[in-house]
Amino acid sequence: MICQRARTLLFVLALAVISALALAPAESGATGQERNAREVFASLPESIFENTPEGLSSQEKQKLLAKGQSDFWEVAGETEDIMVFANLPFHDVAVALRLFRHSNDESLDAAIGTLGGTVCTVELWRMDASGRLVPVDTPAEPAIEEFLAKDQKLPPDVQATVMICLGLGGLRAQPLFWTSTGMAHVPVAYDIGYQWNGKLFEKHVQPSSDAQ
Repeated sequence: MICQRARTLLFVLALAVISALALAPAESGATGQERNAREVFASLPESIFENTPEGLSSQEKQKLLAKGQSDFWEVAGETEDIMVFANLPFHDVAVALRLFRHSNDESLDAAIGTLGGTVCTVELWRMDASGRLVPVDTPAEPAIEEFLAKDQKLPPDVQATVMICLGLGGLRAQPLFWTSTGMAHVPVAYDIGYQWNGKLFEKHVQPSSDAQ
């Protein structure tokens, strides 16, 4: 029952990513349109998959691109700017790629990251008009205090860190709380995201959806 629920949640998440990003307004300008997510994924290293139990070798990657499925992964969804990969056979781990096109030249930024888990990882790469690919920094992690209400304090036994993750329409900051006995739930007052404006990721802070 738990495995089935995890599979269902993962596919709902994958469909949400595909649907939301496919329907999102396109970045301004027609630059960089000649490269799609599949072509960029073919050029990227497999390093993000090192953060998954299955991993992905270069040979498996070629099989995944050619057939839509390898021994441990399948393409769960794809658009011009997005690819979502789910692990096999359980579909409880996902990796997604999203392209962000620059409006002032023919370069693009490619964010590839893990989805659906308590802990997330994301890599950001830039591809120029010639196809040269270089890693770029993700936005800096905000302080944990930025997620909390004005007078809110963390319990003394709780520690926290902040991760940058792949989100709908851009990147998002995800707080993680834990104690000596395991993960902890701490309600937050604000969500923090980074929306692409055609040149860079702009930071946006809004009331937490969990608090509404």
